[in-house]
Amino acid sequence: MKFLIFLLLFLSLLFSQNKYAYSDSMIVKDPQLAWKLSFIPGLGQIYNERYFKAVVLWTMEMYAIYQWNSYNSNKKVAKRNTFGWWIIGLYIVGMIDAYVDA
Repeated sequence: MKFLIFLLLFLSLLFSQNKYAYSDSMIVKDPQLAWKLSFIPGLGQIYNERYFKAVVLWTMEMYAIYQWNSYNSNKKVAKRNTFGWWIIGLYIVGMIDAYVDA
């Protein structure tokens, strides 16, 4: 059992290498520009060349807006407010992620 745990840990470390792990001064992104571009959801992630993150963030944001609008028209205030907070939270997380990733 201990050998299996050790093997899984070793394999996870072996395959967890990131191709962006090295730091090259020629590919450093500007965090201020990434932060400013992130006022449009997903654009900061596209600037940082994290296209999958941009698609996921944009999809989650659109889903939250759709649900907020749906609950707003059905007069379900509690669920509408929950998705309103999700919209704000996803927006802020996208901005912080773009800044930190740059």
